[in-house]
Order: sequence, then C-alpha cells, then structure tokens
Amino acid sequence: MSVTAGAGSTQPDREADELEARLIATIPWVMRHLLAHAQRRSTWKGMTYQQYNVLRIIHSEGPVPQAEIARRLMVTAPVITRLAGGLVDTGLLERGSDPRDRRSVRLTLTPAGRRRAKGMRRDLVAAAAELIEPLPADRRAAVASALDELQVLLPGRGPNR
Repeated sequence: MSVTAGAGSTQPDREADELEARLIATIPWVMRHLLAHAQRRSTWKGMTYQQYNVLRIIHSEGPVPQAEIARRLMVTAPVITRLAGGLVDTGLLERGSDPRDRRSVRLTLTPAGRRRAKGMRRDLVAAAAELIEPLPADRRAAVASALDELQVLLPGRGPNR
C-alpha cells in the first residue's frame, strides 16, 4: 500500500492512493449491479448472495466441512449453521458427518442444489455480459487485463486459474 497523501508525499504516492480508493469504491458497486441483475431471474428467487456462496463453494469442491465454509466466507460458525439449515430445509444441501472427523459436519449438494448453483452462476455470468457488452473491444481487453492483474494479487490465485 502507498503512504497516505500529505505535505511530503509525491505525485506517484497520490496516484497510488487514488487507485486504491477507486478500487475500494468500484468493486462493491460492480457486485451490487451484478447481483441486482442476477436476482431478477428465477434461479435467484428467495436466495441471498451468502447462500449462493455456500452453494458455489460446495459445487466447486465437493462436500465441505461447515467450519471450512465459515472460514472461507469469513463468518462465524453460527452464521453458516443458520445458512446451511435454510438450504437443507429447501432441499439444496444435505448434512452428514465428515469421515475424517466425526465431530465435524460436512455439507453436500443435492441434485437440486447442483442445478441451483449452476443456474445462479449462469445468471451472474449473464449479468456480467450485460454490464460489459456496451464496451468497445479495446476497452473489454483492458478490463480483462486489469482483472488478470487483480487475480495475481489474491492468495492462491493467478490469471490462469
């Protein structure tokens, strides 16, 4: 991170601060836009973004312990217990014991949960397509390049993942 702009800061410091502020200001608005568009579709009816994230994690990795989902989503165990309970009640998840640790609860998608996770992701991708569609090809390429650079900054991620 850059040094806070002040009396002794240089132009590059101020530019870096501006870039950081723009990143912080832009990402939530992009996500709100994507979610607003996706949530108009039937697969999102009655579902929250947190519930989608639970389904997404399990869909991409297979059965996952509840504690691991809480860690990845940076929420407490009771939050995941509540979210999982609602998803179990709607028939999208099943609870079971973890064969490696019988004290742990492992969450698995049902066939309906797999379909729902796929549909919700498809809706988010369609919303993203609607968002970037008006951009000319060269601007799309610039956005793609910037997103690749952001991926490099994330732990365990890279442009080819």
